[in-house]
Amino acid sequence: MPISNRVLQAFLVLAEVRKFTVAAERCHMTQSALSQLIATLEGRVGVRLFERGTRSVSLTPEGERLAISARRITTELETALGDLRAIAQMEQGHVSMAIVPSLAAFWIPEILRAYRAQFPKIRLHLHDASSARCHEMVRLGQVDFSLSSQPGVPGEVEAELLFEEALYIAFPVGHPLGAQRTMALAELQGVEFIHLQGTGQMLVRTGAEVRPAKQVLMEAGIVDVGLEVVHMATQAGLVAAGLGACLTPQSSRPQFDVLGLPTVQMDPAAIVRPIYLSQPKRASLSVAATEFQNFLRRWIAQERVGEPASASLL
Repeated sequence: MPISNRVLQAFLVLAEVRKFTVAAERCHMTQSALSQLIATLEGRVGVRLFERGTRSVSLTPEGERLAISARRITTELETALGDLRAIAQMEQGHVSMAIVPSLAAFWIPEILRAYRAQFPKIRLHLHDASSARCHEMVRLGQVDFSLSSQPGVPGEVEAELLFEEALYIAFPVGHPLGAQRTMALAELQGVEFIHLQGTGQMLVRTGAEVRPAKQVLMEAGIVDVGLEVVHMATQAGLVAAGLGACLTPQSSRPQFDVLGLPTVQMDPAAIVRPIYLSQPKRASLSVAATEFQNFLRRWIAQERVGEPASASLL
């Protein structure tokens, strides 16, 4: 007979109350069934666990020893089961994610706020990193998933296209192109540009191709002024100072709006930024991480009601 948790619980109840009749009632079984269970347990361990009297029983030294271990085992099992119940009920758990700064600064915070309001006991860990670094953190298993323009290397990560985001050009105030509503890639010919360091690794889709954004801009004829910075706030400040224009995704426009800078949308039929949800290959996500991904998909669907899957997030 395997020594199950039910067997240990019955043993401990009898050890506590010291009467078969009372213990059987507490264990919701007949007295004969309990007697047989204890006798089978004694046969399994090879020693007597109880001294049986006419009205009560008492533990033998071997029984006392088993009781100490049984209490520890059942307590640890109940703790483990309680933890799993809490996880299943979203009362415990954590979600770790890596997200490109443009999404992390202005887009994801509202989603995190709404998720935390619904599941206040789930801990959220956010890493803002370049697309390449996001992919690396997923590949190494350092985060549950990432949101970036990188689909990753097939076989290393699993990537799902969540949406495609419109791209804009932020111009200094008074720039002759800043008054337009939309523009084509060809109109960037001769425009002086300031880059973020991540632009070389950020991928954009042009027609059927997915290529680095900086490569696409250079082919369009932009003029690289030599200013390449790490932080978007620095980039916006340089544009505001009239030192050049820059590329910005839809999600980053607030950074330029606060400075009163004009932003012109690139023709979405010509260029957009894909956003992929990537996770380790064949990974089994936690309940909390799975629910966050589902929450994220529902949020995106609500923002884009009636739009096709490949439409821009506006």
